[in-house]
Formats: sequence, structure tokens, C-alpha cells
Amino acid sequence: MRRELRALILMTAGGLGLGQSRPAAPGVNGVGEWMVVDVYLSDRDDSSVLLAPGAPVASGIFARIGVRLRWHAGELPWSRGTGHDRGVQAAFGIRTVGRAPESASATALASAEVSGVPGPEITVYRDRVRRFLADHAALQRAAAGYVLAHELAHVMAGEPHHSDQGILKPQWSKGDMEQMVLQRLAFTDFDVESIRAGLAIRLANQRAAAGRR
Repeated sequence: MRRELRALILMTAGGLGLGQSRPAAPGVNGVGEWMVVDVYLSDRDDSSVLLAPGAPVASGIFARIGVRLRWHAGELPWSRGTGHDRGVQAAFGIRTVGRAPESASATALASAEVSGVPGPEITVYRDRVRRFLADHAALQRAAAGYVLAHELAHVMAGEPHHSDQGILKPQWSKGDMEQMVLQRLAFTDFDVESIRAGLAIRLANQRAAAGRR
């Protein structure tokens, strides 16, 4: 089972050329230098099976704002006590639980730990995401990608804010779904600034910590 999940991630990454070639410089979009982020989809639950099909869509969304996602199957290395030195690379983990907790809002598909932990993790609510994808069967791949993009944006920015429009709306409308099919639903300018600023702060803190070791 674990070998099959790793194969799924490798197929996704291979189709995008991730880890093999560097995309065109994003400076043409005015977003500055590329930022590279490692994303770990847990292979101990349904995370890879449920969300990996949306990885290419999420990668495309972030590429447009100068953030390159590198996908991995497994747990965050330093969260499983391997002694792995995470250095100065930004990395986030995604895991799945069977049901949303009672404390979750009625429309939440996942939650994100945005601060206070060495490697912020996203917890996806399997029951709600499966229902959401089933309700939008015609755009399952795109919908999974936008779920990933929404939650990853929170952990990258380091804050749980939502926007009045775009990917970080607390609840998507029918019109938003139509934009997803065309992959035109995007982050607002404020969201882009928050994401890149949050990543820059995280990397600076990690460099400072590495320098003290």
C-alpha cells in the first residue's frame, strides 16, 4: 500500500517535472525570486489517495505567484523523530482524519496549524472533503487542487485570515466553482503578499536558528 502511494506521488511529480527542471523566472509577474516549498502528503492515511490528484492544480496555482511546490509521500521528516536536519527549507505536512471535530465550523474542509510547531501541519477532514468532491464530480481534480491551495496558503502566510474573494474565501460560490474549472480562481494581491512575506519570515527564522547550532 505504501509503495502504491509513493508511486502515485512520483507520477504526479514526474508529470510536472518537479525536482528535475526549474520553471521560468517569475519576475515577469512581479513576484520576485522563486520560493521552494516541500509538501508532505501522509502515506499513513487517505491523504495521498484523496488529494494527490489535485497536486498538479495546486502546483500551477502557486507557480503563478512564484512559489514552487515539491511533493513527497510520507510524514514531515522531523516530525517522525528521524533526526533529519530541515535546514532552511520551508516544509509543511498534510494528514487526514476520519471526521471533522465538533469544534470545526460547519463549512470547514480542513484546519491548519499556522504557528507554534516546528513544521506546520494541515489536517484534512476526510468525511467533508469526500462529500465536497462527490458534490462537484465534474471538477474533482480542480476542486482537490483548490482545497490544497487554500490550506497551504494559510500555513505559508502563518495566519488564518480569509478574503472576500478568490481562493481564500471562507466558502466558495457557484461562480467560484466555474472559475476553478478554468483554473482562473486566484489569490488576491493581498493574499500573495501575505504568503510570500510569511514564507520569507519562516525562512529567516530557520536560517537564524541554523546559525545558532
